[in-house]
Amino acid sequence: RLEFSSLSPAEVPLVAAAGGRGAFDMRCHECDTKNTFACDHIVTCPRGIRRCLTLSIRLSSREIYVYKGCTRNCTFIYADEQPPPGERKPPRSNSLYFVQCCNAITCNRGGPINLEKDITPPLILEEELGGTVRLGEATLFLSVA
Repeated sequence: RLEFSSLSPAEVPLVAAAGGRGAFDMRCHECDTKNTFACDHIVTCPRGIRRCLTLSIRLSSREIYVYKGCTRNCTFIYADEQPPPGERKPPRSNSLYFVQCCNAITCNRGGPINLEKDITPPLILEEELGGTVRLGEATLFLSVA
């Protein structure tokens, strides 16, 4: 039997609330954003949930949707459940970008460090227009006086 007098003040609420079993309330970052893994909102997970999740999906070559929160199930990140690595090229449709599942308090802070490199700049197509010349190459200049 554990006496409360032998505990520090910080430990008393934990043991008293858990009935002496040492349970804790899991806390995770929770948000849904675009193009950033920064998330300051922290929530206490429902009882029995012991994992935090970060999931991001590429919406287009310029947009990534990021979701962070509590989760019960992390089986989708096991090595034998993961698809093989694909080519690093702009995707044609929505695709999974990054997944993290962890089991420490607020462990889902941050994300991959190369996000800026993976969001490609917009594709700019330049076409030659018939009958046009570069500035300074014109042979005739019209002026209305």
